[in-house]
Amino acid sequence: MSDQAFLSWLHQAIPLTAAMQIDEIDYTGNQLQLSAPLEPNLNDKGTGFAGSIASIATLSGWCLLTLWLRERGIDADVMIAKSEQRYLAPVTDRLKAVATLPDDAVVEQFWQRFQEKQRARLPISVAVGNEQTVFELQGDYAAIQR
Repeated sequence: MSDQAFLSWLHQAIPLTAAMQIDEIDYTGNQLQLSAPLEPNLNDKGTGFAGSIASIATLSGWCLLTLWLRERGIDADVMIAKSEQRYLAPVTDRLKAVATLPDDAVVEQFWQRFQEKQRARLPISVAVGNEQTVFELQGDYAAIQR
């Protein structure tokens, strides 16, 4: 499935993504970037709404693991199990979230456990920002074989 086909599916499967107008996706295998315009995601101060920032960050990690598993022929339920978030500065431009897989050893451990138990957790780091990081998320994403 192409990035754009996945984005179209995402708008149907998770309507919030359409309301946020998430319009860019770039998946490279170990990273995934989602992007959305600021305007539909504003707060009363004219900066990025915290809920939108947390949502696009959480979604980028979810999309990264979902596509990574699909590349391996795995149809799994993916969900965030735990997250820690830090708001560092206001968002004043497009919302751009970049999710990154951990190092190869951690990914391999996840993959081995998933193959043995049909379920596993993977820590994923997400940064939101353009020129500088304005939000960070450290999330544990769970995958369960369907």
